[in-house]
Amino acid sequence: MMKFDHGKALTRAEALEALKARWEFEKRTEHVPVGEACGRVLAQDCHAAYDLPLHRFSSFDGIAVRAADFAQGVPDTGEWVRGMHFAQADTGDGFPDEFDTIIAAEDVGYDEAGRLMLDPALEVKAGNAIKRAGATMGKGELLYEAGTLLGPEALAILAADGWAEAPVVARLKVAYLPTGTELVPVGTVPERGQNVQTNSLMLGAYFAQWGAEMVAYDIVADDRAALGIAIDRALAEADVVLVNGGSSRGSEDFNSELLQERASWFSHGVKAVPGRPIGLAVIEGKPAINVPGPMIAAYLAADWLVRGLVCHYYGQPVPQRVKVPAVLDAPLGARPGFEHLARLVARDMDGVLHAAPVPNSATLAENIRSANAFLAVPAGVRYEVGDKADIELLGTKAG
Repeated sequence: MMKFDHGKALTRAEALEALKARWEFEKRTEHVPVGEACGRVLAQDCHAAYDLPLHRFSSFDGIAVRAADFAQGVPDTGEWVRGMHFAQADTGDGFPDEFDTIIAAEDVGYDEAGRLMLDPALEVKAGNAIKRAGATMGKGELLYEAGTLLGPEALAILAADGWAEAPVVARLKVAYLPTGTELVPVGTVPERGQNVQTNSLMLGAYFAQWGAEMVAYDIVADDRAALGIAIDRALAEADVVLVNGGSSRGSEDFNSELLQERASWFSHGVKAVPGRPIGLAVIEGKPAINVPGPMIAAYLAADWLVRGLVCHYYGQPVPQRVKVPAVLDAPLGARPGFEHLARLVARDMDGVLHAAPVPNSATLAENIRSANAFLAVPAGVRYEVGDKADIELLGTKAG
């Protein structure tokens, strides 16, 4: 078992930086259909394969004419013949090269006999409303740089100029190893002393949102030899290993010790609660993390640590949540030497945002359902009722 040593424990920022600094990885490249590349990161620069448009076109509905025919003003068009003296030119359409100017459809009329009629006061300028070849995208133009996180618009731009497949960084593989003799699979009705293993569902969904792929393993009982075999397998098959459970001081908490035995670098514990008994290791150049078993502690560790590693792998900044000022309706503090990671319930009261911690009496379901904000309270800091703090919104609307 691992005893928590505050003097050797790291802050959250120190823990993340320590793993990043020691992580040895090479980004793999794969090609995926461009329609499936949203949320992926480009592995190389992408340039336009050809000019768009390939030839000039009209930028709005109208007719194409020769500007020279209007050098002395609007001519008599009563005898003009479509295709000879002018041509139809709708938005995005090409037209014969002999014409060099567009007259908008709003300025075009026809008499009862179908003859073209133009206002004598109409001003016609050479080249009006014509998009040149390459005006949309020019051949060789840099569309997106390597390292770009692709959004919906980027897919359309890439597809429009020759990229049927997108070269993207292969997804980071995070192995998830649930441990504990007390755990049973989803779908099993737990008996006395048992809990349903559900963290993999939560964390797998979060990893997918962050761009990583979970490699989920079966539950491993609290048997030292079996745990060692499972950890070695996960290290061989994934880029990052997450061992859930067995990180504290229980009689069967072996996981951090097993990581330490294999590690070139190891640290136990972070100066933050919930989730302080976390094991941090680098094994054969890979991060291996032992996070606490309780659902909220596992979520918090994944949120600040695993997410930070995923973003580091892709070369992306960690997305920052929206911060808003709120009035605190209950005391909130952190004990000396520990940051308090507080889950809050925020609500609008007459146009002022108020927040308070989730009550200690709340069930796990109530906690998860009601918390819609977060505040990291620095070590030793205390807020009183009525104090203001900048809280982070968790993506749900404050009621």
